[in-house]
Amino acid sequence: MIRLFGHSIDIPAIVLAVVEFLIIFALVVSLHHVLAAEKYSVSRESPYLSGVLIGGTAVVGMMSVGLYSRQIFVHWSDALSRALVILPLVTLSMLLVIEVYDQWIGVIPHRGNYLLSGLAMLIFTPILMGERRLFVLIVDRTGLFVRRVLVLGTGKRPAKIEQLSQRFLYRSLVVVGYVRLCPDCDALPDPVSRRDTTRDAQFDVAPANLLRLCRNLQIDELVVATDDGEMLPFRDLLNCKMAGVGVTDYTSFWERETGEIDLDEINPDWMLFSRGFRMGPLRTLVKRGVDLVIALALLALASPILLLTALTLTVQGGGPLLYRQERVGLHGKTFTIIKFRSMRVDAEKDGPRWAALNDTRITPVGNFIRRTRIDELPQIFNVLKGDMSIVGPRPERPIFVDTLSERIPYYPERHLAKPGITGWAQINYPYGATEKDARMKLAYDLYYIKNRNIFLDVIIILQTLEVLLWNSGAR
Repeated sequence: MIRLFGHSIDIPAIVLAVVEFLIIFALVVSLHHVLAAEKYSVSRESPYLSGVLIGGTAVVGMMSVGLYSRQIFVHWSDALSRALVILPLVTLSMLLVIEVYDQWIGVIPHRGNYLLSGLAMLIFTPILMGERRLFVLIVDRTGLFVRRVLVLGTGKRPAKIEQLSQRFLYRSLVVVGYVRLCPDCDALPDPVSRRDTTRDAQFDVAPANLLRLCRNLQIDELVVATDDGEMLPFRDLLNCKMAGVGVTDYTSFWERETGEIDLDEINPDWMLFSRGFRMGPLRTLVKRGVDLVIALALLALASPILLLTALTLTVQGGGPLLYRQERVGLHGKTFTIIKFRSMRVDAEKDGPRWAALNDTRITPVGNFIRRTRIDELPQIFNVLKGDMSIVGPRPERPIFVDTLSERIPYYPERHLAKPGITGWAQINYPYGATEKDARMKLAYDLYYIKNRNIFLDVIIILQTLEVLLWNSGAR
């Protein structure tokens, strides 16, 4: 895993994206020459440009439906369903890209490229499934791209790392074992089943032998996860670092591997001195400009859906089309959010409460527009007004904010960023209707606020399409 613009990216996913881009590029160039007959009117001047455009659009499209996520490397039925969706989706996107170049730049002047795009994706889809199975087999059997990790400590933090390591869906990381620095230190609370069965799960070593242990086990990274109060062998850790072994503290390791902040292990000092949590005037201006461009584009594209939804709600009757509600925004200031009404008019006659699974207050039409997120589209006007951003933590109601701020540490800090229509928590965690859910989403929101940049916003926007297509998280 590497960090790009402050965001963690799995190396296998990067390699796979490059490989698939090259496969599509080669397919397009080959097909370009085959279809170059005059009756197909395929341009002979730009086969390589066609390959770059079609390959790049296909890779971005596959990213947008989650074909580079960890789950897809294991759950092949899910991968197949997404591949079938991506075939028409990416083909249409490529046609749009080609049309833009045709009209604005004039580099690809022939309509035969439409046929080229469709054939490239039609041939690539079965190749995609076989090539991914081969890729996972190589990674799994050879240990390619796998980082070998040794954890310093055997208390509460290492127990969390062990639980996390058991959840990894492919071998991007293997926890080789845990180092107990003193005989009196607690052992891991639960038995550990190591993937590396040739090694013991736990090692009792003198600090002076730490570097030797790392060399013997071929360790790539040493994670310092000792509990508070334990003495650290700073000199020996420095020796490991100078010898080329990566040394990472527990909080940074957890943030990098999970995409969330461990709320139990942070304190005000960490919030103050850790890298991130910065949003200067230039970044703010750029983000606002991007918000306006995307909001106007969404408004233009979604206008037919907005009109059709308004007409359907009018036919259904029983109340106003739009639902206005007070929410907490940037720096704790309140604003009025706009949504299509999806519940009965008397939905809160017994007082405010979160929406629940199979909520009886939701109307039949409301159920559909909530699951497809159409009810959120009027928030485009909140973005244009400046109350919201395209990407950010979801805004919550003041009554819930007051309660959660009293019960969950650092909850008010989520208001350091402008709220968004979509966000890091929305694509990583399902809809939450409990205090526990709010705490989990806060862990993702703080990660976003700490690491936010345009690159991360683009990733969130692309993965939001995956959430919409597979209807995850709506309630």
